[in-house]
Amino acid sequence: MITQLRFELRKLIRSKGFYLSFAALAAFVLLMLWGFYSYAQQKTSGLAGEQFKYTYESKSYFNGLTFALYSLIFAFSLVIPIFVVMNAGSQIAGEQRSGTLRMMCIRPVSRVAIVLSKFLVVAIHTYLLMAFFIALNLLVGLLFIGWGSLELYPGPLNLVDQPGTILRDEAVWRFFYASFSGAWALLVVAAVANLFSVLFENPVTAVAATLAVYLTLYIVGRIEFFITLSPYFFTTNMDFWRDVLKPEIPWASFNQQAATCGAYIFGLLLLSIVIFERKDITN
Repeated sequence: MITQLRFELRKLIRSKGFYLSFAALAAFVLLMLWGFYSYAQQKTSGLAGEQFKYTYESKSYFNGLTFALYSLIFAFSLVIPIFVVMNAGSQIAGEQRSGTLRMMCIRPVSRVAIVLSKFLVVAIHTYLLMAFFIALNLLVGLLFIGWGSLELYPGPLNLVDQPGTILRDEAVWRFFYASFSGAWALLVVAAVANLFSVLFENPVTAVAATLAVYLTLYIVGRIEFFITLSPYFFTTNMDFWRDVLKPEIPWASFNQQAATCGAYIFGLLLLSIVIFERKDITN
């Protein structure tokens, strides 16, 4: 198992997609910096409309920590999952597509070890993406905007129902916690992609199917017509990671939603192992 894990890690580090994912996230941060800076300049120069009075009523609202918060929440929903799915969806299906899966299975390594080692590599990559993205946002925010307290208001982020503040040092720790809670939430999508990677022989199909399921549930879950169904979508449970960025962390719901995500992760992983154990690799 350890040998197989090292082998998979070497393959990950040598792949172009590994470095492309970090480069793309860095480009997103730069784009967010330009958009955030121009938007903040406009809204703090007396041009804010009535609809912004609760969100932008503080002159110190726009700072590097606020920038990191916006960038992280926007990227978590629609950018970072793409790279997680691309990696997870190509693990088994990519080996089968290239013809190397059969050789792996005839080696003295169990199929369980193959699936687990590949998923562990996906988990490591997922955390590295989250940690890198958060650290880069905080660094860019510090250098180009300047840090301050993290002020939260009811608005587009939908984090709080009433204004609240997280002091600077505590806010930095909260972002550190978010690297773990965010990675744990993203592993739900990774587990779905891993399952499709076992079911399909083409990695493109596995990735496309996962993104289709994720985006459909994500969008439908935010439409009021389906408010009674949204609690049953895994995309709704994944939102628990944001609770660490609230002034007061609701630990009861946080732990419950984190446990639900864990049930999805291990349940889908177990299903992937069972299917892979019975899959005919010789044909």
